[in-house]
Amino acid sequence: MNQSLIHDEQDHFALAFRQTFGKIEGTKARRILNILMESLFFYREDDVDLFGLLRRRQSLFRDFFYEFFGWQLYVDDRLARLVKNDVCNPALRPSQRHIFHISGRLQFVVFSLLLEFHQQQADAQNIDLDREPEVRFVLADFVQFVFERYRRELGDQAPAEQEVLNAMRQVFRELQRFRLIAERERQGVVETVGPAAAFTHEGMDHVLYALLPGLRCYRPEALTREDLLGRSTAPANTADADESHANADDECDTADDDGNGDDA
Repeated sequence: MNQSLIHDEQDHFALAFRQTFGKIEGTKARRILNILMESLFFYREDDVDLFGLLRRRQSLFRDFFYEFFGWQLYVDDRLARLVKNDVCNPALRPSQRHIFHISGRLQFVVFSLLLEFHQQQADAQNIDLDREPEVRFVLADFVQFVFERYRRELGDQAPAEQEVLNAMRQVFRELQRFRLIAERERQGVVETVGPAAAFTHEGMDHVLYALLPGLRCYRPEALTREDLLGRSTAPANTADADESHANADDECDTADDDGNGDDA
């Protein structure tokens, strides 16, 4: 290809970028675009200044993603995320895509119970989820919450405690990977042995986790006895953040039109 033609095309794209984000410094615009595409959530605490800029000019970024990619942009006081409704490569399985996906009945139950626990802890700790960035909890409290739910609903038919703990470890690993929860502190055997020790009776009292704002993008499924027994079929793509919104809170998969957009 003629070098002058390549140079002309580069100038054309550079001009288009400047025209699109003309009132925003180019470096900051690029950083915001990259942050939004690098992970599932862009939290306010990740970069307060850039998040504030995104909040002020959200309609500009929303139009950019919709026109170029067909994606929606959701922004609120605590987080921003891209919503990708279509799968363009049907050859990819969920496990091959960069999406939050839970497979397995027991894992689905654990995640659903964590969503219930999230709201319960917010109420118990008198935390306003719209204002506070996280809800902290000792792992043992969640373990007890799950075990009690199983015992109350199933009695002797409840799965073995170690089986449930193994499912929790798998779910928490995915939740941390996609920044839906975060480990905040570890002590004792957990500090000595490592994270796996948290999901034991000896270690669960010695690790502190935080439930992050992204969890608000999901509402808990109403678990039935059949769900807990593992006799029903999980909804398709349950907890798949980018592929299905059947269980996602409406406020996290639609555009924010509350008047917080573009200041000059």
